[in-house]
Amino acid sequence: PAVVQVLVHARQKYVCEACESGVQMAALPTQPIPKSNASPGLLAHIAVAKYQDGLPLYRMETIFKRMGIHLPRNTLANWMMKSSELLQPLYNLLNDQLLESGYIHMDETRVQVLKEPDKTAESLSYMWVRKTGDREHPIILFDYASRRRTDVARSLLGDYQGYLQT
Repeated sequence: PAVVQVLVHARQKYVCEACESGVQMAALPTQPIPKSNASPGLLAHIAVAKYQDGLPLYRMETIFKRMGIHLPRNTLANWMMKSSELLQPLYNLLNDQLLESGYIHMDETRVQVLKEPDKTAESLSYMWVRKTGDREHPIILFDYASRRRTDVARSLLGDYQGYLQT
C-alpha cells in the first residue's frame, strides 16, 4: 500500500535585540514550481502514475481524497503542465542526441482528444513516437500533433541524416 509522508519545512525566526530590524524568517527551500506546495517527489510520483502507469488524474484525485488529501485534478493537471516546462531542457538534450544517432524508429498513433479547439470529439489527433536503436541507452520521445501531416514529421526530424524505420 502507498505510504504518504508529509514534509514540514520549519522556518526559523530570528530577532536581533540590539537593532530594530524586526523579525527575520529563513527562506523556504526552492520549490520546482514557485508558490506551490508540490515537492519534487510528489511531482515525480504524479508524472509516473499518469504517464508510465496510465492512471488518469481523476483517479489520482480519488486516491488522494481517500488518504485525506484534498488535491483537485485541475491542480494535478496544472502541475503536470508546469513540470513539462521544467523538463524542456532535458527534452531538448535528448532530442539532440536522438537526431545524432544513426538509426531512428518513428511511428504515429491515433488518439482521441475530447476537448480540442476547432475539432469535434470524434476527430483524431496523433501521438508521434521516436526511438533510437541503442539497446543499452535508448531514447524514446513522444510528441503530440493535432493532424497527421508531412510537416509534423519534417519538424520532428529536422535535417536528420541516417536510417529511419517507420
